[in-house]
Amino acid sequence: MPLLRISPTWLWRCGVGVIAAAVLVVGCSQIRASALPTTVAAPLLGPAPPVMVGADQVSLLRSGPATFARLGSLIDGARLSIHVEIYEFGQRPLADGLVAAHRRGVAVTVIDDPSELSSVATAAQLRTTGIDVVDYPVRKEMIDHVKLLVVDSTVAVVGGINWGVRSPANHDYDAEVRGPVVRNLDRIFARDLVTCGRDAPVPDAVGDASIDVAATLPGAEIRPLALGLIDGALHTLDLELFVLTDTGVVHALEAAALRGVAVRVLLDPSQPSSDASYAALRGAGIPVRWYRSRGELLHAKAIVADGRSVLFGSANWSGGGFARNHELDIELVAAPVVADEMLAQMRLDWAASA
Repeated sequence: MPLLRISPTWLWRCGVGVIAAAVLVVGCSQIRASALPTTVAAPLLGPAPPVMVGADQVSLLRSGPATFARLGSLIDGARLSIHVEIYEFGQRPLADGLVAAHRRGVAVTVIDDPSELSSVATAAQLRTTGIDVVDYPVRKEMIDHVKLLVVDSTVAVVGGINWGVRSPANHDYDAEVRGPVVRNLDRIFARDLVTCGRDAPVPDAVGDASIDVAATLPGAEIRPLALGLIDGALHTLDLELFVLTDTGVVHALEAAALRGVAVRVLLDPSQPSSDASYAALRGAGIPVRWYRSRGELLHAKAIVADGRSVLFGSANWSGGGFARNHELDIELVAAPVVADEMLAQMRLDWAASA
């Protein structure tokens, strides 16, 4: 049956009689998974054990309280420096951790997005304690959407998880990393300080064959990686996406399915801009579902190709995410253990959204 979307505003305007008729139609149609009752909620798995990916050590973090406890532990253990670049910052315990680090002599620098209200309030609190907070120069139709923590230039956390009040409940991914990738991530932070008007040295990137660090503004490095994974897939493609509006990506997924790749896509039901992509994928016979939410978001921007290559981070798969916003992703070129850890969460989310 074709997808039937019923706007609450339309129902309100059309009255009870039309509502009753619409309900009868919905009984024979598909509606968003978020509107369906469910007795099983997909659990959020805890932080995965660290594994070596080439010269880098990687631990996959899958949102939830345990991940935020890990973030707090890294901040509490800092001895020299803390670099934070975060879009949504409303987590008071993490802010308190930064203040405590600053008071014990750690050099704390925060890049915030001044268009995000919760971050404005946290930035004001941090500034009153003497912490160096820098506003990213956002402009119309763009944001600084990066989520990055670098501690003592030796360990970093990067991905898609905001530090918002409700972020622990969302389904999303970060990675805690050590090794040469940390220098390349900290290089992005230094470059962003320059963008903010600071006189900061920007080190050269170091060679890392295992993890690609990709950013937008000034470049457009993330979309080619996404398309490369899709076009190069031989067996499977598993995706969890908060937003999917890029028609080129949709066509690439359709082409992958035609050549025999098993494609599976889970989308967040709170984002109606993804409706056309959902319809196109479903029309092409590709398994696609709306995430079945209990109020939390499927906030992930993640793809696993052939059970071994992984791309995830802050970039939504949209015009804003791939081109206009400042975003940061990482691609693990050959990391089957990390891929399996991400697939473990993806399978739970998919099953709970049936």
